[in-house]
Amino acid sequence: MVVIDQSEAALDSVRRYLDVKTILGSGSNPRVLREAEAPSADLLIAFTVSDEVNMVACLLAKALGTKRTVARVRNPEYTGYLVTDAKSPVGRRRVVTPQTLGISLFVNPDVMAAEEIVDILSSLYTTSMEEFADGRVQVREFIVQGEAVVDKPLSAVVFPRPCVVAAILRSSEVLMPPGDEVLQEDDRLLVVSSKEAADEMEAAFGQTKAKAKRVMILGGEHVGFRLAQLLEKRAIAVKLVEPDPARSHEVAGLLTRTEVVQGEGTDSEFLLDEGVTSADAFIAATTDDEFNILIALLAKNLGAGRSLAVVERAQYVALAQAIGLDVVVSPLSLAAARVVRLVRSPAVVTLAFLAGSRVEAIEFSAGENARIANRRLEEVEMPQGAVVGAIVHGAQTVIPQGDSVVQPGDQVVVLCLPSAVPDVERLFE
Repeated sequence: MVVIDQSEAALDSVRRYLDVKTILGSGSNPRVLREAEAPSADLLIAFTVSDEVNMVACLLAKALGTKRTVARVRNPEYTGYLVTDAKSPVGRRRVVTPQTLGISLFVNPDVMAAEEIVDILSSLYTTSMEEFADGRVQVREFIVQGEAVVDKPLSAVVFPRPCVVAAILRSSEVLMPPGDEVLQEDDRLLVVSSKEAADEMEAAFGQTKAKAKRVMILGGEHVGFRLAQLLEKRAIAVKLVEPDPARSHEVAGLLTRTEVVQGEGTDSEFLLDEGVTSADAFIAATTDDEFNILIALLAKNLGAGRSLAVVERAQYVALAQAIGLDVVVSPLSLAAARVVRLVRSPAVVTLAFLAGSRVEAIEFSAGENARIANRRLEEVEMPQGAVVGAIVHGAQTVIPQGDSVVQPGDQVVVLCLPSAVPDVERLFE
């Protein structure tokens, strides 16, 4: 693996944590790409802050021989199809697609984050959720609160329907598998179940909320603006607060049904005057991670129904959840999950990063010759830090026991620590 960056400080940070080759330079420079061995590379991922640099890097890498390329592109006009004019009214037009430009995949983390937040606001749940097997399996977080579960061993907690508690998230610690751990207040449980069972468990844990009808967004750049655009298409009242006067004026001209207000989100009196207490959800979506965490927490303390923060750095997710935020959305984690699928086993159907990328939830398709196929789970040596959460056999969703058998063609949802992923993938080869 080779990492290219124009910042020596950024490369120093990469070398501190990763055993990779680093090159100082621009990915849009053919000489630098050759030095990075682009002609023989299987994949180039261009994730700089410049759409144009990313697209040029992909175009050049593809021309040099790189098999697949991925570009992070924020401008939606770049990701559409371009139909060129024909020379005559009946002449053929040429359709320019991303593949025409040598780009295998466009990734827009802002749009992905906005879509994720819309899904959350459209549900009854306060915490994050991921779906697998066409929605038949859900992985959901439950917050440990109340005397019915606090200070009780996991085995003493009665769940209304069969499920698998795959992990306990406690501050920066991940307990996986959790064993018979004594639950502490504000622990978060990663639970795998059928969709119907998840609905019942939400009611049992008392963590349901009405679907959001009034939403307040702080930040009119990138995610905040895309989110407002999506919410305008639904019967949701949206108020967007933007600190910068010029940007607030610009956004007001681009949005049709959103109330845009210029003001500082740090002022609690301002938030109260703008109706934060009556908001079903408050989303802090500025470009400053620390600011988003603090203001989302302030909004929650002021009375907002749900508090969400958009956080770029995955390491801040556990911190934000530990101090009481309901949901933390990481655009880069969402984008990374999309890209990682390109380099994972062909058996991987769906992939999601959970708990700030500390846990991976992976849906596999079990092939005829997979090592895990036609064997009882108790006979399979699962890697340390991996748990089989659900097996989907045809129309049936099975919460696995030791005697459960994975059959060829089954969809299997596995939760695992990143260190266990290679060994888990080998089970499905």
